[in-house]
Amino acid sequence: MRSWSKVAVVGVLVAVGAGAATPPARGEGRSPLDFEAVIEHAKAKVFPALVFVRPVQEDLSAGEKRRIEVFGSGVIVSADGYVVTNHHVAENAREIRCVLADRRQVEAAVVGLDEPTDLALLKLTLAPGETLAPAELGASTSVAEGQFVMALGAPYGFERSISLGIVSNARRNLGDGDRRAYNNWIQTDAAINPGNSGGPLVDTHGTVIGINTLGVQMASSLGFAIPIDIVRRVVDRLRTDGRVLRSWSGLTLRPLVDYAQGTVFDGEKGVIVDDVAPASPAERAGLQKGDRLLEVAGRETNGRYREDLPEILWTLADLPDGRPAVLVVERAGAPRRVSIVPELCDGCDVSGFEAPRWGATFQAISRDRVPDLAFLRRSGVYVLGVKFPGPAAEAGLREGDILLSVDRVAVADLSALAAAYERACVADPGKPSVLLEVQRDARRTFLAVDVLPSAAEER
Repeated sequence: MRSWSKVAVVGVLVAVGAGAATPPARGEGRSPLDFEAVIEHAKAKVFPALVFVRPVQEDLSAGEKRRIEVFGSGVIVSADGYVVTNHHVAENAREIRCVLADRRQVEAAVVGLDEPTDLALLKLTLAPGETLAPAELGASTSVAEGQFVMALGAPYGFERSISLGIVSNARRNLGDGDRRAYNNWIQTDAAINPGNSGGPLVDTHGTVIGINTLGVQMASSLGFAIPIDIVRRVVDRLRTDGRVLRSWSGLTLRPLVDYAQGTVFDGEKGVIVDDVAPASPAERAGLQKGDRLLEVAGRETNGRYREDLPEILWTLADLPDGRPAVLVVERAGAPRRVSIVPELCDGCDVSGFEAPRWGATFQAISRDRVPDLAFLRRSGVYVLGVKFPGPAAEAGLREGDILLSVDRVAVADLSALAAAYERACVADPGKPSVLLEVQRDARRTFLAVDVLPSAAEER
């Protein structure tokens, strides 16, 4: 799998006059002389709905809390000020300022985040009774290879930039574990560079058909946008619940025809179980690698090609957690019914904990975020970052270590770690060191970490 660059958008700050020409109706013939007017019309419809997003993110990956200002773009999707952008623009944001098309700067709050689809929903702080002009959202089913599209944004900070191209593939699958598994992508040769992410992919009628998200490093004419139908689905859930609730079954699926892996299975129905996670609901239900999954809760699962998998994964993810669901599988040519009890996905909590007097940061273990650690320990706390130089680094603490105890008191979660940190550093300010028990691969060890003096002690 090639490496991918997440691209943050510096927003487009431009207002277009209302006198732009209207393009011919869909299906009518167009002469080359019409095309400039068509583009101008599309610009006039979309530019007023673009916002310049300026989040200040809190980053713990270096072993200490750092505030980083990033830039991005969003699209207004409702008159009351809801804005869609990318997850990687809004994640860990402690404050967000947005600049509207009329150059007013307003505050915004994060309504919800969804890392698997890289989407986020913001809410602008508007004056009482104020309304905005939202963008018109199209439909993914209308997108076809060869149609002209425009990617709007500010690549590398060059504002008011529009790149023109065509749809190269309307249903490109980039499935990579759970990170890009829940949607296909619109591939376009319209330039999507760092600075375009979060901005709209627009058709010649001025409707938004996707959200620009991915570009390929060291490649040209390869950009990818999230289809607008997926954006609608995710935004509706973020607006209602603040997150997208997904159930976890532990199944990895493979299509019947997988050219990337060079495998072809007989038949037209079902999808192949490629793997079953240890200690997962699927394993407890008796599912096995090689089973042909035919139905999930009464819905057929015909995954002939990779492009068919996202909708099957949504079906599995939408199963109610903690409640039995019936799956129909075929094994050795015979169908059988299996009852599975899915669990709630644990990848929604991305909060962390900073221990400044140790020089380290920590995060909760998650199947989605750190599957290798979750294989060793189903839940708990791991080392997210180690500050160098610092006491934890000098003691030999490493990123990815699983924290088991502090001064021989077990640490089960971040709350327990916060309490242990309080006891070790605050209740006994003169304590010179703290004893951390960590698991590294299959080995457990104790590390004595010196405790830095507090600010009060230094004074």
